[in-house]
Amino acid sequence: MKNIKKFAVLGHPISHSLSPQIHLLFAKEFAINLEYKKFDINKDNFFESINRLKIDGYQGLNITLPLKNAAYEICNKLSERASFSKSVNTITFLGDNIIGDSTDGRGLINDLSNKKIKIKSKNIFLVGAGGAANGAIYDLIQSKPEKIFLTNRTFTKAIEMKKYWNSFAKKNQVILETINLDFSNKLYFDLIINATSSSLTSQHSPLSEYAFNCLKDEGACYEMMYGFETPFMTKAYEKTDSVYDGLGMLVEQAAASFNIWHQLVPTTENIESYLKSL
Repeated sequence: MKNIKKFAVLGHPISHSLSPQIHLLFAKEFAINLEYKKFDINKDNFFESINRLKIDGYQGLNITLPLKNAAYEICNKLSERASFSKSVNTITFLGDNIIGDSTDGRGLINDLSNKKIKIKSKNIFLVGAGGAANGAIYDLIQSKPEKIFLTNRTFTKAIEMKKYWNSFAKKNQVILETINLDFSNKLYFDLIINATSSSLTSQHSPLSEYAFNCLKDEGACYEMMYGFETPFMTKAYEKTDSVYDGLGMLVEQAAASFNIWHQLVPTTENIESYLKSL
């Protein structure tokens, strides 16, 4: 029997995670003998869990909420992307090293590309200034939009986010601007991305109707959450049919993790529809 390669996803809660199904489908494509488990881990026992899994022969781990920052802290080697975003969702054990990377931004960009949504030279409205937004903005900036507008319910967080990312944006000739949620100046967006978790705690869209009216006719709306129609998506549908959830992003960030671990590029095109049928 071929050597089993052991991987897992860690988070809290974790029961809903589709990562095992995705990675097992990828492994099947290349006939890799793969075991992929999910463990409900909280911040208190995170460090000891990582060390135990390393000793138990795991080769890599995916990290989901709320542990991405703790994962960043535990790594002794980081990709530039993870280092900038202070977020790690992919850990690789190599010798004594714990290597951290973040594939969320690549997942988002690849999914937008699959959906024929262009970013280059466009105006993007990124809603939220927490972990999800900071995890994606590195790759958004590298995709060379014209402008990225930042906002957050606690507006000071959006201002801090701009300050933090501004030099990286300038280096890539991208303009960052902050706008308050009740902005009244007429702006135009090609793409609105909801990176807030507001749909978990609220029945209301984080954006007003006015903001959606600033979406260009051929514009799109993207919700990073997946699994249900969020209030953000419901409001977006009043303006456009080009509304997407984050399931494709989940598949694509998993594909990027798989590539880091196995140096192989899995086929992703039919996986989203398969997951929807589960």
